[in-house]
Amino acid sequence: MPIKIDIATYSQLLDSLYEGATTANKERSFLSELKTILNLQHASLIVRQPSPTDGGLLFSSGEELDITMLETSKSLYMSQYYAQDPLVNIPLNEVVTLQDIMHQDQLVKSDYYQLFLKPSNIYSIAGLDWLTDRSSRISLRLSRDPEQGDFTQPERDFLTMLVPHLARSISLGIEMQQLESERQVYAQSISKRSIGILTLDKSGEILRMNNTAEQYLMEKDGIGRGQSHVQLKNSTLNDTLKGYITEALDAIQKNERVPINALAVPRPSGKLDYQIVVKPMPIDKQKESDGSPYLMLFMQDPEKNLEISVRLLMNLYHLTLSEATIAILLSEGNTMDEVAEELEIKKNTVRAHLRSIFAKTGVTQQSMLVSLVLTSLASTP
Repeated sequence: MPIKIDIATYSQLLDSLYEGATTANKERSFLSELKTILNLQHASLIVRQPSPTDGGLLFSSGEELDITMLETSKSLYMSQYYAQDPLVNIPLNEVVTLQDIMHQDQLVKSDYYQLFLKPSNIYSIAGLDWLTDRSSRISLRLSRDPEQGDFTQPERDFLTMLVPHLARSISLGIEMQQLESERQVYAQSISKRSIGILTLDKSGEILRMNNTAEQYLMEKDGIGRGQSHVQLKNSTLNDTLKGYITEALDAIQKNERVPINALAVPRPSGKLDYQIVVKPMPIDKQKESDGSPYLMLFMQDPEKNLEISVRLLMNLYHLTLSEATIAILLSEGNTMDEVAEELEIKKNTVRAHLRSIFAKTGVTQQSMLVSLVLTSLASTP
């Protein structure tokens, strides 16, 4: 008997599945919809398999089971009975049920059934496993109570048909999670350097910006935002910036070499000029859309001190705490006398530390030390 499911319901099921790759808790929505379509007692998705040192990662439809019983059963299952589960390491991309592996009479007598399945009123379990691009096993587990019965062949065929979508959705979710983690690390490092970043579309309009760029625009100290464009207070420089952006966009459209331009923006406050660099982004013509980023604007405020990690500097060059502190103070433009006054030590002591710093870092001049510190990874914690 075929499964009764219309196109709209199937479309909604796939929509929930793919939305789960980008939106928190949507895995539960997909599992709940699958539970309704197949008349299930429960549906679970094991994204990370449990181990003796890791409880694993499991998403669940969860409406029917008492939370306390679910947590107790899950703990018992993960810690004691996972190894006894006959659906562990089943053939890939193939629907397998308990009844395929073990006769019902034999199953009822097993500890696995008596201690885990029976308390939850589970009669049958269907399993479907597949591998990610990195060969990690993902498992879908579906359960039914005695009244719901076993899984039919059309239901198995339906689940098998979902495998490519399940695999693609999980892979997308993992990839996007990794990209988001990397993006956060990059954003933190860029913020430490007080660099504002704006991305522009093919019309030169702002698509997005980081927090530092937003702060610079809000201060309106020589640079601000006019509707959806970057606006410089100096009209001549504003025309120059527009020219750089237009020149870069035209070159991208013509597949020509794109120039990288820069300009300094005076600030009415009297602080040091903002520094702006206009840089193109790689464009795939076959995949671009109205929302595709074409250019990046990098903005830096020289007034902002670069944050340098004392601990990282110590680790990189085997410096003592005093040596690392002196190296950082010198990189910030302080003189030997100012360093001695800041640390309340004698100038000869600073010189002695500096000789040790030179020996450990391999530089021979104070200017070389400053350059080394400012360009080291200690400045990107």
